Amino acid sequence: MKLKLHEELKWYREEVLELTQIEAAERLKIKSGSLSNYERGKREISLEMLIRFKEVYKIPTQEMNRILYGEESEGYTTDPMVLRESFEDEETSSIIEMLNANPKLKRTLASLTQQPEKRKEKFASQISSLYHFAQDW
Repeated sequence: MKLKLHEELKWYREEVLELTQIEAAERLKIKSGSLSNYERGKREISLEMLIRFKEVYKIPTQEMNRILYGEESEGYTTDPMVLRESFEDEETSSIIEMLNANPKLKRTLASLTQQPEKRKEKFASQISSLYHFAQDW
């Protein structure tokens, strides 16, 4: 049985990306209630929003074709672990690009690799807090 678009996007978030609704909403730059409405089919997904889902969730084109049209490509797998690996690879590439574009941040993080584990954890916690604080500006 083919799932509806909103069900597919929810499945992708939960099973492939393993993101909470709050994490996904932050990445999509929408409220978690809006994401909930999209995922429950209570709110229509516009073309702009669909493109944002594809970009933010890093959904491969073949997977998007399967979601939208039910097209199955020969040799293509919908295994969540394989799709998750693809997502993580793209996310890692984006992080590397960001570090290469920001040498100061890259040097700071490189220095951090030599620090004790406890200091790394504290740094990660501080960066996360700073990131969330800056989002509220």
